[in-house]
Amino acid sequence: MKNKNLLPVRNHIGLIFLFITIVLTSFIIFQMIAVGFIDVIWDINTAQISTDIETKEFKFIYAHKAWAFFSQLGIFLVPSVIFLFLIKTFSVNYKKPSKKDLGKCLMYFIVLLGFAQLLLLISSYIGYDFLPFEIKNFLKEQQELNSKLQEGFISQGLISFSFNILLLSILPAIGEELFFRGILQKICIGIFKNNIAGILVTSLVFGILHFQIENLLSIIFASILLGLIYDYSKNILLTIILHFGFNLFSLISMQALKNEFISENELEYFFNYIMIPLGIGMLTYLVIKKIFWKKDLLLSVD
Repeated sequence: MKNKNLLPVRNHIGLIFLFITIVLTSFIIFQMIAVGFIDVIWDINTAQISTDIETKEFKFIYAHKAWAFFSQLGIFLVPSVIFLFLIKTFSVNYKKPSKKDLGKCLMYFIVLLGFAQLLLLISSYIGYDFLPFEIKNFLKEQQELNSKLQEGFISQGLISFSFNILLLSILPAIGEELFFRGILQKICIGIFKNNIAGILVTSLVFGILHFQIENLLSIIFASILLGLIYDYSKNILLTIILHFGFNLFSLISMQALKNEFISENELEYFFNYIMIPLGIGMLTYLVIKKIFWKKDLLLSVD
């Protein structure tokens, strides 16, 4: 899907370097803010945090939550806002979703859940032995660290759950969608002069930066789907809603396990034998009925 109505490639390469500079600067500043905040509030220094991560004991889970909060702001949300403020000609498209838009979102949400689980099963079956040993081990260690840290974030208190909605659902949905769909995807499309290529490259970066090797295929699939929806609908609010819904569903699942409302076997049964067939069936229906967002190169119905 070529896109010839774009600025020269060199302009977009310049934009990507500017964006990276803003991200790195913001990241450093917010890391410093996080260090100062944690030291002032809990009298915990970076050495203690580093030891906590190395030992994977996570004694200072509240400090890790605060660090994750500032990281979300510094890596994704704030750099995106600054970039959009500086580059006035670079806009993010949004509009109030219609009832039909929300209905389509619900259907594609089912597809997203079903295929994310299906790809997770495929990943566990094929493995990642084709990757170099060092890279595979590094990614596995990051997966284990992130999973254990996220599990530590989940507690039985209502206040903790409310903050987790902000930290694990709302902030990533807004910040990452602005970052990846609103800015990076548009820049990549400009560099490659091809919408599909831009979406694929953005999705690969999106997957790698999550450092979750077991969920890599699922994350890349989710990003491709969100990228296509934004590319066709020109409405980032739709991808934010889908991203938020997916994160919230995952959070509720972890919370249900923590509170022993459901067992791991029951949750696995639900995803494998209910969500996967539902996702496949829903995608089949959407393809047959050609239900998507309108664009000249794609037949669709409202």
